[in-house]
Formats: sequence, structure tokens, C-alpha cells
Amino acid sequence: MASPLPFSLLVVIFLAPAVHGSAAAAALFPREALPTKSGYLPIPPANASLYFAFYEATHPVTPPASTPLLVWLEGGPGVSSLVSNFFQIGPYTFAAGRNNSSAPLSPNPFAWNRRFGLLFVDSPLGTGYSSAPSPSAIPTNQSVVAEHVLAALQSFFDAQPAEFRARPLFLTGESYAGKSIPAAGSLILATNPELPEHRRINLRGVAIGNGLVHPVAQVATHADTAYFMGLINDKQKRDAEAMQAAAVALTNAARWREASDARARLLSSLRNATGLASLFDVAVETSLEAEFAGAAAVAEALMNSAEVRAALGARRASEGGSPWQLVSPAVDAAFHDDVMKSAKPDVEALLAGASARVLLYEGIRDAQDGPVAAEAWLRELEWDGLAAFRDAPRAVWRRRRGGGGGRGRLAGYVQRHGALVHVAVYGAGHLVPAAQGRAAQEMIEDWVFDKGLFGGDAAGTP
Repeated sequence: MASPLPFSLLVVIFLAPAVHGSAAAAALFPREALPTKSGYLPIPPANASLYFAFYEATHPVTPPASTPLLVWLEGGPGVSSLVSNFFQIGPYTFAAGRNNSSAPLSPNPFAWNRRFGLLFVDSPLGTGYSSAPSPSAIPTNQSVVAEHVLAALQSFFDAQPAEFRARPLFLTGESYAGKSIPAAGSLILATNPELPEHRRINLRGVAIGNGLVHPVAQVATHADTAYFMGLINDKQKRDAEAMQAAAVALTNAARWREASDARARLLSSLRNATGLASLFDVAVETSLEAEFAGAAAVAEALMNSAEVRAALGARRASEGGSPWQLVSPAVDAAFHDDVMKSAKPDVEALLAGASARVLLYEGIRDAQDGPVAAEAWLRELEWDGLAAFRDAPRAVWRRRRGGGGGRGRLAGYVQRHGALVHVAVYGAGHLVPAAQGRAAQEMIEDWVFDKGLFGGDAAGTP
């Protein structure tokens, strides 16, 4: 798996009571926790569709016709979007650490659908509830993923009232979706001029958290990151640099499978050298591998129960639905040769356009896809605003205080120029909304509305 989630954080999510019967399903999924709409969005090839779960904004501050829409694409590749739905940013999340065993799902005060409509899509085809009609239908590259996402969005809008399509749309996600998001975004922008106005998608921006975007630059940072964190010594740094150089050389030679394997060996070596449970979050202290099997087994038992599938609008086996998996091994394997390929040209296409903005954010505890890796590939952008962006000040970001005076808690650091905003999030690793829910909610809301440190108001928001 190219960018696995820290599954030790997921174990407690799915330790909910077993679901038996509709009454238990209703107790697990109260009415407010159910999607506003859910089901399947037809895409090519024939008999294929992507599962979606849509939650309308609960407390919008804009008229319905202009309330923004966020589309969430999960990483992996092959991790279901329902992981972030029920663990990070959805309206209800499993009550991990909330001391509330009687109600496994609890309202999420930091949900991303407070101000926006929020659309979760299980992508690529073969992920989560998005059953592939055959193994050969599973994509192997980002161009096909982007075509599927565009087709799914067109299917979604076709099923809504006509005015729905005019709502500002933002593609969001994390980790391996750092490839899928810009690929889909650039395709939307390229396709829009060829479509009649009533078929265009009102894409306004993309937001990528701890993304794998330009791997050849990012893989070359891992030795320095570990060394300057104090996790390895000089000899280990030199060994890691040699492994990095091999991965870079294979990438430059377009030997994609070998390059992916070289990167995997480097990351494995660093995990062994540092003793860390995960490079994705240097603060995690438990073994990921030992807990993954149990977490996945419990999650899959829950999400495959007939009652839960019915509550979420997922097809039953008799209707062509395949078993839900937290991570799809088939999808993960299909993208093996894609791992070291770059999505930087797609980010450049987004920045070159006049209509889309780009938000990049990373938790500073991520030693793999954190701010250091992002800074490395940002320096290689072919964008006429790059020099001004690199010279832009980096502002200290503090969370807003509710009704009180004084300074808020440190949340991170924000650098901005033109259409590009880069955020380093304090106190978080690979999964920013899971670690810093309030700060993540403030960030996405201010960025979408183009205000405060994240938008046109350079002075910030009090």
C-alpha cells in the first residue's frame, strides 16, 4: 500500500456494538447521521458506478443556490471515503475517546458540512462500496480516475435540481488523493469550455492534505526530515540518501514498478531505523501492523451488515454489491506502477487558470508527507507566481477564541500568494482533521470563503 493510514487510530472507531436488526441499525445511525442522499453515480465502463454519500450543510451562512459543495476523495489508494466520513469530517463520528459507549456515533462539532454541502465518493472504482464489474475495470492511472470522478459528478448534478450545478465546488482529500484531486480538477477545467454552459462544473478550488503529489521530489526529503528530527544519525542518513537516489534514478528512467519498490524499501528502512510505529505521525506509539487486521475485521463486519448497507444506500450482494473493505487490496495493487508518477503538471494547470485556488496543508508530525516534502515539490512548480509565493511571509496562525479576548491557541503557519495557500498544521500528523478538528474546520471554512489568513484579508480574522 503506497500511503497507508495509521490504523492504530482506527481501532477504536469501529468497536461499536454488533448490528442486529433494524432497531439496532437505527440506534447506531440516528436519523441525523444518515446521508441527505446516497447511492450510486453511473460512470464508464458499462455497469460501473461510484458510491456516494451526500450531507447537506447544517448551518449554512449563504443562500442555498450559492452554498459551496465539498467533494472528499480518500487516499490509499483504495481506502473508503467512509473512513473520513465517520472518523474525521462527517456530521457524526464514532465516539472514540468520548466516553460514550451507549452511543457509538456522536455529533461531530468539527464537521465540514457545517457551512458546506459535503459529498463523499468511494474512488477509484473498486474501493469501498464502489464495486468494480470486473477486475480489469479497476483503473491503473490517474487519467482514468479523473475521468471517472468527472463522470460521477455529472451524474450527481444530473440528479439534482438545475440550480444545484451553479454552487461553487471544491475538491478535497488527503494522502494518495494528492494525485487524484489535481488530476480531476485539471480535467474539469479543461473540459468545461467544450461543454454547454448548463453542463459545466463550477470548480473553484482544490484542497490537499498531506498529499503525495510529486513523489520524485518528496522521496528525496525523507533522510533530511528524519535526521533533523533527531530520529537517525549521520551514517543512517547517508544510507537513506543512497536509497533515495536509487528511487529518484528509477523514476527519472520511467521504470515505475522498480521505482515504487525502491521507495517502499526506503520507507521500511526508515521505520526500522527509527523504531517509529508510523512515519505518518511520529507521536504514535503503538504498532500499526499488529492492530490493522483487527481494526479491518471489525470495521468490515459492521459496514457489511445488511442493516448498515441499507441505511447508507449501499447495494446488497443480491444487487451486485461486493463486500465492503476498509482498504481494497485489488485497488492498491492496481496502482503499484502509479506510485512514483507525478501530479505536479495538474497542479500547475490549476494555478494557471483564472478560476481555481489551491490549498495545501500538512501536519508537522508527518515525517513522510509533511511540510518538508511539500516544500520540496513546491520549489519545482512551473508557475509564474512561484517567486512571489516563496518570498511571501509565513504568518503564525492561532485559532479564533469564542467570545473571549487574548490570543488563541497556536494552530500552525500559513503562507499565501495569489491562488496558492500552504499551511503547516501544529499538533497533527498525516490525518489533520482527526488530530486538530477545530483548527481544520476553521481552515477549510476560511479558505473556501477566501478570508482571514487563508484569503484576501491578509490581516486575518479576529
